Amino acid sequence: MNRINRKFLLFFTLLFAALTITASFGHSVTAQAAEEKTGVCLADHVLLAYKNGWKYRSGCYGQFVGNKRASDCSGLIKSYLWWQGEGQNPNPGSMSVAGSSGAMLQSAEVSGDINYNDPSSLPRIHGLILYQPGHVGVYVGNNMAIDNRSSGEDMKYEEVFGRRNIKWTKWFKLPQITYPTTGWATYDGEKYYYENGQYVINTIRIIDGISYTFGEDGKIVEQKPYVAS
Repeated sequence: MNRINRKFLLFFTLLFAALTITASFGHSVTAQAAEEKTGVCLADHVLLAYKNGWKYRSGCYGQFVGNKRASDCSGLIKSYLWWQGEGQNPNPGSMSVAGSSGAMLQSAEVSGDINYNDPSSLPRIHGLILYQPGHVGVYVGNNMAIDNRSSGEDMKYEEVFGRRNIKWTKWFKLPQITYPTTGWATYDGEKYYYENGQYVINTIRIIDGISYTFGEDGKIVEQKPYVAS
């Protein structure tokens, strides 16, 4: 093989390698971007944080502080968006999200006011963000919310309607999160059925030949094969 041919062979070999590496990086970015963050999984995430006794620490977003994870109120939500797995600290570079509680509310395209005389003013949607000036939490269904409150109080799991102190004033959907529309969703090991963007309650539905009875909390209280009369 003469000198010119060897140069051409080396050029095309390097070009092929460069294209392969570029394609590989492109595939990796696409796969990461396609990872869906959902309201139901956010609800499961904050419930686990509550059970594991996360501590409150301003500016934290789920990092280990000693042998416990810590966050502030908005950092609890960010910890889900930036989650890297058990045993690792969340990675803030994995997704862009508004910083403070107020900025999160401003970033929302869908929001509403909470009227404490009307429980239906809070949609039945797992993973909605709840807001009061300077603070955010997560709605996990059945009139319950979870938030990382403040130093000395830490994680709280409390009613929305009927609570004695801090009252949420607004709810909103975080734009980085996909919320259920129609179909099954599983939260804390229980199945819920969504229609028109909310889980159904106090009703019976025939789904794929099975009759399901749903209670006032949205959980299945009975299921049996449907027999047409």
